[in-house]
Amino acid sequence: MDTGLYTCTATNAVGNASLSYNLHVQAPPQLLIGDGESLLTAVANNSLRIRCRATGVPAPRIQWLKDGHPLGEQDGVVVSEDGGTLLVTRVGLGHEGLYVCQGSNWAGVAQAEVQVSVQVPPNIEPSMVDLAVLENGTVSLECLASGLPAPDITWYKGHEQLLARPGWTLSRDGKHLKIHRAQLSDAGRYRCV
Repeated sequence: MDTGLYTCTATNAVGNASLSYNLHVQAPPQLLIGDGESLLTAVANNSLRIRCRATGVPAPRIQWLKDGHPLGEQDGVVVSEDGGTLLVTRVGLGHEGLYVCQGSNWAGVAQAEVQVSVQVPPNIEPSMVDLAVLENGTVSLECLASGLPAPDITWYKGHEQLLARPGWTLSRDGKHLKIHRAQLSDAGRYRCV
């Protein structure tokens, strides 16, 4: 490395003189988020840690931005003392967005970015419903499933997976099962998964 003390010395028969230069070589920041990924997936209600490695001389000062705005504790995030790690202790849908790690020193400014998407595990409400229907009546079963990405829904009667059959209608998204002209043989425990 070229940083150091440089001295020029002039000498003749009657003496010498010298001039010293203390040279400090600066390097602009270079940043890397994680292992260089550009997309992170977080799960709602879990924690998320994003690391930003910064090099440069002098050591860069790090600032975090989300969707172009500086982040603070009011955003539900904690930034390590050196700025290199951002921690979301409980991920919510509001934490989805573009995160930027920005480093600056006297030699320049650099940034690295990562897009964070949030996924929500499947949930079904309510968990149990009792229904009664008259023979030859119509009954509609509803599976109020939610999640991100939208979950795939499968219906079962007992342990047997339900497939299309005459007199039954299943909605395209799988959330509604309609039994037309219900028979005694249709009675039982139905569940959506």
